[in-house]
Amino acid sequence: MEAASQILLADLKLGPNQSPLTKTLDKFAYNFGHIANLDKLSIIPGLDCYEALAGIFTSLERLHHWDIANLRKETEMAGKSDQYLSLAALCTRHGYPVMHARNKVGLALQYWKELRFVPSSDDKVLAFSENEKVWSLLLDCAPIESLGLSPVRVSEDWISKDVVKPENEQQNQALQPHNLPILDWQEPENISLPSSDENKNSGMDELSMHLPTLPQVTFTVTFDPPVILPQTDCIRLYSYVNATPPNPSPSADFGQRPLPPPTFDDLFFPISAGNKQDPSESRTITRLRDVRVFDRQGKSFTRSHHNTLFIYKPIYSQEVTEMSFSHPRQLIDMLPLLRQFAFLSILLNNSFGSETKESSPKPVKAASAPATTKTVKDELAAFMASSDDEGQMDIEEEQKVKQEAKPKTINGEKGTGQDMNIDVILWVHPSPYLQVVFPVKDSTIDITLRILEGGVVEIVNENIIEQQASTGKGKVLTRQDLGKVLERLEDLCKWAEWIRTRLC
Repeated sequence: MEAASQILLADLKLGPNQSPLTKTLDKFAYNFGHIANLDKLSIIPGLDCYEALAGIFTSLERLHHWDIANLRKETEMAGKSDQYLSLAALCTRHGYPVMHARNKVGLALQYWKELRFVPSSDDKVLAFSENEKVWSLLLDCAPIESLGLSPVRVSEDWISKDVVKPENEQQNQALQPHNLPILDWQEPENISLPSSDENKNSGMDELSMHLPTLPQVTFTVTFDPPVILPQTDCIRLYSYVNATPPNPSPSADFGQRPLPPPTFDDLFFPISAGNKQDPSESRTITRLRDVRVFDRQGKSFTRSHHNTLFIYKPIYSQEVTEMSFSHPRQLIDMLPLLRQFAFLSILLNNSFGSETKESSPKPVKAASAPATTKTVKDELAAFMASSDDEGQMDIEEEQKVKQEAKPKTINGEKGTGQDMNIDVILWVHPSPYLQVVFPVKDSTIDITLRILEGGVVEIVNENIIEQQASTGKGKVLTRQDLGKVLERLEDLCKWAEWIRTRLC
């Protein structure tokens, strides 16, 4: 509790150059409210909510130390610092449990981070990294207010001391991703509260009043930041905790039909007041961003990127902020899906988010103008055909999308001087896909990529490798190289500039 006390004290102090006239108690209220809630829900004797959360922390920390020990054995991790290994465990294994971190009181399981491949090398970089965005699951307790929720349990052994099952129990079991053994999760016993006036239920009869009762308290997880998911993935996320998602349709006024649920792009890029967008129609977002690039001599200059995001097909989605859970195993099962959409959010924010500027769409030239490059035939239909029927695209629609999205780049400016056009087509069902188009010299680069679970980039189609091999410059790229570079840059604009240096 000493660390929590220091956070509360810091929330009350004036920061550097901060005026008492503008100081708010928002942070203090949040952190103090967390402690007050646990105090209120604890039932002594019988249930200590602090002890319940501390037990989960002990189990998750045991799992994290096991992850670090196994990463240290891998060849590609030889000589890496402890901080690098912690980041690898945070983003690729079972997360990083922290208590009272990043000025927030309580237990959090961190599972994703900006610039995850760039560990802090000194105190200055470490101080800067504290401001980098981190995706976390914040764990808390709440009263049980509906049927079907499991009560909290108190244990430090949600996972066994050995972490994994004995060899003779896992010989015939499939291995997890990364060839990890099957984890040996445990099922702690329920808590039985002694009968007392405080725990009585008005509907209990005389006999049952003398029997032990379960605490009417459940574990909760808050997604920080909230996660935006298509409905199918939202249903899958809730299935990990054996629950169904709430109805996403906003309520309507009496006598009116309910409004349709929001779409993925509505939630990610809210439509400004006064503008109207038919949810059944495609949507185009144009932004301007200045990107620092380097020439062959190492000199830097700024290039203006005119970024256009074309949402192929509106997909009904939900923003998930909080849910109940009964076992930390359920949180671990969520991580691959959460990382998939966390990485997508980084790519979209960097090129089209609040740090970019407004940009008016450039006029598109006539369709009869000659194109300077060929596109990959039916590339969308080819890989979508391997998915389920619900996710398949109509080929005619797909060709229309390409024709609408590409002329700005193909027949527009060639990216010479300080400007370059980057066109991105987004669709998120059945998986997040991005088609990225931009000019290089007298040709147009066309790449289709998919973001897999865990935030891994898979290049589905491209027309780069053959062009790069013909230049005879440097190592011949592979699709795996392109995907890994994007994973490290976490930025479509910088990725495009990196590709330009390999072709120019």
